[in-house]
Amino acid sequence: MNTKYISKRDKYSFLSIFLPCLLILTFIIGMSIPTLAQEDEFANEPVSGTFESGLLGETQTTETPYAGEFGLHIQHRFGLIENGLEDVFGIYSTSNIRMGIDYGVTEKFMIGYGYTKEFKLQEFHGKYRVFTQTESNSIPVSVALYGNLAINSQDKVVFGNDYTFSDRLAYFSQIIVAHKFNDNISLQLAPSFTHFNKTDSLVEHDKFAISLAGRAKVTPSMSVFFEYDQPLNIDDMREYESDDNDPEANLSFGIEIGTSTHVFQVFMSNYEGITPQRNALYNKNKISDGDFLVGFNILVRF
Repeated sequence: MNTKYISKRDKYSFLSIFLPCLLILTFIIGMSIPTLAQEDEFANEPVSGTFESGLLGETQTTETPYAGEFGLHIQHRFGLIENGLEDVFGIYSTSNIRMGIDYGVTEKFMIGYGYTKEFKLQEFHGKYRVFTQTESNSIPVSVALYGNLAINSQDKVVFGNDYTFSDRLAYFSQIIVAHKFNDNISLQLAPSFTHFNKTDSLVEHDKFAISLAGRAKVTPSMSVFFEYDQPLNIDDMREYESDDNDPEANLSFGIEIGTSTHVFQVFMSNYEGITPQRNALYNKNKISDGDFLVGFNILVRF
């Protein structure tokens, strides 16, 4: 595949470090906040189970593995359902797959690695829970910082002339803010920033986006969930006059079943890239045109 790529060396390059710096600042502020008074020990206990796992459909949540716990992820996206029975609503169409593993370094910090079939993306990521909502709502929200680095490991010929290793790199950073309303309902809001060192012709290198996601339990072990991701097409960040290549928003909805060791999610989505920076910058599947596909995630905890 000889896709034309365009390097970005100068213009807006400062944005590639803007959100990571903001994440570090938030971390420092969080570490400097004094411990809350223990007048009501139970009321100040952190809430548990805001979400079933660290992944909800296409988006990260505020959850992390326990210290010393591993989480094995299998993420599968079938093809678009547009051809109906011809390819069994995308099941026999071209698919995308990611396999990854996470590890809880501490109760608040995790690291992980994953490999995505499309573009042979090798991904290193981490998440840190800065705050956790308390039972008394003295801390009303849970806040987590998430970031990853994806390496496109295709043959260097696809990157064109003047190739350097940095052309392979793409970054994604996110601040995740969640609130558990009761035992059944949780919501989260998550602004993000994506940067590619090199992109296809006429595709922007940087993109801010915002995600809204939530779940509602219908039984002790089963939930329904949704998520909506909106790219923010900011004129001052544009590198090209045309907006024809602006990425499309994402809508996902599905069901989730959780056990003590496994989480299963089956859903509809118009995202197929799996890796968040690919989805944020390159998605062309339109909600209005019904460009949806079937996806599923499996998480095994051990």
